[in-house]
Amino acid sequence: MILGIMSDTHGSLSYFNKALKVLNKVDRYIHLGDFLYHGPRNPLPDGYNPKELAKELKKLKYSYVTGNCDAQIDNYVLDLPEVKPYSMESYENFKILMTHGFTPTIEEAIELANKNNCDILIHGHTHISKIEKRNNLIIFNPGSTALPKENTPNSVGKITINNNTMILELIDLETGNIYKRKEISK
Repeated sequence: MILGIMSDTHGSLSYFNKALKVLNKVDRYIHLGDFLYHGPRNPLPDGYNPKELAKELKKLKYSYVTGNCDAQIDNYVLDLPEVKPYSMESYENFKILMTHGFTPTIEEAIELANKNNCDILIHGHTHISKIEKRNNLIIFNPGSTALPKENTPNSVGKITINNNTMILELIDLETGNIYKRKEISK
């Protein structure tokens, strides 16, 4: 099972298309929120075209959670049935908690993931990519597709799960190169 993870597209059609190109052979997409609107604290991202991005997103089958910049109108134009601050899914032998990272906060999400015996927490919101282990929990942030911060690249994540092994990768959208990789075994 291969999962393509993106977050914080913030209306950028051009970076969304780069993400699809890099994640072209995945079994399932996951979007961690902040789909269309850039928010009052962020600049307009390159390729800002939320109307066309909404059309493209509607063509995909994906799991999602909503972010702090997602409004009710975004859910409406994306045909998303509900506002979801977090969601839990299982793939093969791994249980995943996904959240944007605003509500619940990352610390609250870590507590929720531990309480529910999750193997991995995936989140966005910070626009800073990371792969980190806290006790038995892996914390994975693919970074921002459109508006990265703290000298991180525009990026996406990929998780490959095969039985009791999970490979996490962070991929630079400009080069298509993997810049961080971690393999986890149960």
